Amino acid sequence: MIFAARRRLFMTAATLLFVWLGGRLAIAQSTGWIQGNVTDSSGAPIFAAVVVIEDGDGNRHTTVTDIDGAFKISSLPHGNYSVKISASGLSDWTASNLPAAESPESKPLVVVLPVAPQVTAVTVAPPKEEVAAEQLKVELQQRTLGIIPNYYVTYESHPAPLSSSQKFRLAWKMLLDPATIGAAGITAGIQQSRNSYWQWGQGAQGYAKRFGAAYGTAAQNLLITSVLADSVLHQDPRYFYSGQGTKAQRAWYAVKAAFRAKGDNGEWQPPYAGLIGAIASAEISQTYYPGSRTQYTLLGRSLMFHFGGLIALNLGEEFFLKKLTSHTPKLQPAADMAVLREGTAVPLIAVDGFSAAAASTGQTVTFVLAQDITVSGKVLAKAGDVASGQVAQVSEAKTSGQPMSVGLERVTLHAGGVMVPLRSNQVREGPKPMQYKELPESGKVEVTLFVAANVQFPESQ
Repeated sequence: MIFAARRRLFMTAATLLFVWLGGRLAIAQSTGWIQGNVTDSSGAPIFAAVVVIEDGDGNRHTTVTDIDGAFKISSLPHGNYSVKISASGLSDWTASNLPAAESPESKPLVVVLPVAPQVTAVTVAPPKEEVAAEQLKVELQQRTLGIIPNYYVTYESHPAPLSSSQKFRLAWKMLLDPATIGAAGITAGIQQSRNSYWQWGQGAQGYAKRFGAAYGTAAQNLLITSVLADSVLHQDPRYFYSGQGTKAQRAWYAVKAAFRAKGDNGEWQPPYAGLIGAIASAEISQTYYPGSRTQYTLLGRSLMFHFGGLIALNLGEEFFLKKLTSHTPKLQPAADMAVLREGTAVPLIAVDGFSAAAASTGQTVTFVLAQDITVSGKVLAKAGDVASGQVAQVSEAKTSGQPMSVGLERVTLHAGGVMVPLRSNQVREGPKPMQYKELPESGKVEVTLFVAANVQFPESQ
């Protein structure tokens, strides 16, 4: 009896073990692997190449290659998959109907990514001076309220630099404009009514002196700054209208424009010409304005009015004057121009400087783009493009099992030749910890950041 009971117990245990092993074997046999090694054409392994495996239902599995160029994704249901492997500066490798291997010992894929071909576009365009002449012709018709000349602002998206003769023409047109002469006359009238510079007296003679001083100051300012200094130092005297971004971004752009100048090479520079003009004008005016002023007072007031006036004028140009100005160009963006909009989601994989287990404040983090970013059928950023930033703050998890909270700053995606600023949250607000998830088997983490401002991509991008 005892022997029979023991036998039944043994048979039951054996049956359960067999069922369990059979279930495990069935599960093992129902999944497969896709693995491989990725190199460049010289045979060097490629680190952080993005590997995307997708089944027929659109389910995606993403990982990156390790320092040896190897990757592996397991626990794949048996079936056929499409595979795409991307890396910065290299052509993509794709395969379709690739079956998942039944054993991890199966021969891995051998993937070679060649260097991406460089596409050179040749554009035949008129000389820059001819383009600038046509743009200047439009600018010299711009008037606010149909009366006040608004020549020193360009609304062109790609303004050509002015030659020295064109800068002189712009200043000369401004000097001879009836509105400029009228402004000097009004200034002289106000000064006379207040008996400013009483040494000049009253009457026609006093008014003429005040008018001559006001008009002469405007003339020397224009000729010294906008013609002589700007020509010698190759800087542009105009304000470059932005009109893009939030109101705060546009306001900050207008304020910054008072303390920098665009060079004829298209680069922003310190406003050397403006400073030279303001100081020279102040020194020259000292010779014909009556009264005594110390050098400190003279230069201090001149620079204060120079920069203060520019800030006020730039803010007016950015927010109000375009609506009141005639003959502004009607800009039509090219059909193939593309804009990556603020708030667009950007999936990234952290490949250096940050993991699910560790992060430290101030650490530099390197990412690769997890998938292509496409706008209107045009790929603006390619999977494998590199991004970098810094860890701003790290907060430990409040409860066990939850990930730590990590905040990033100054994250920029290098999409070809275009720099795309990124932030942690989709809407514009203060710093916010980013959301991330750990990728299986690679030990890397995938995060989703967002485009921080509208970015326009050139036609050739």
